[in-house]
Amino acid sequence: MSIDFTVATHEGTERIIRAAFEYARKNGKTKVTAVTKANIIKATDGKFLKIFYDMAKEYPGIEADDWYVDIMTAKLVDEKRRQQFQVVVLPNLYGDIITDEAAEFQGGVGTAGSANIGKRYAMFEAIHGSAPRMVAEGRDIYADPCSVIRAVVMLLSHIGFQEEADKLDKALDICTQTERRIYTTGRADGATSAQVADYIMETIEKL
Repeated sequence: MSIDFTVATHEGTERIIRAAFEYARKNGKTKVTAVTKANIIKATDGKFLKIFYDMAKEYPGIEADDWYVDIMTAKLVDEKRRQQFQVVVLPNLYGDIITDEAAEFQGGVGTAGSANIGKRYAMFEAIHGSAPRMVAEGRDIYADPCSVIRAVVMLLSHIGFQEEADKLDKALDICTQTERRIYTTGRADGATSAQVADYIMETIEKL
């Protein structure tokens, strides 16, 4: 028999939940959703959910609701239902799974940014980390830069440059979804990182 255990500190739980509500407040979002399995993992996930609703009282202009992680993964697949989610806050394990699933809807994990926010410092990076295999194979110039540029959006917002963050975010949406004149494949038959960056810069200048 094997047994694992989880740890959820009060301070750490409060910190991530407050970050979610603050992100919603700063970015004009009206809803924050907590995702847990509190019906089964009652101690740690139950604690997460209780702190979530306690803290929600401090943000009366933001709606708070919660979903269980299993049904959440199903609802994200439904294009109409997933539009009801704006900001989602989860314990680490569920977040690791859900963020990869959600990233697929905007083009894959290669298009998503991530943030590691501490008490004093914050670090922003591509959600997938580095790509040493592409470098070893000589394909690094064809890497999709959108993931790290998405991280820059989060960085700009974090340090108070919200207008610039919104403009860059809008340009990324245009270049990767609504217009999308060029494509990356990670190989010579697709665009280079520099070509994608130039495309995004040209789009920003038009906004």
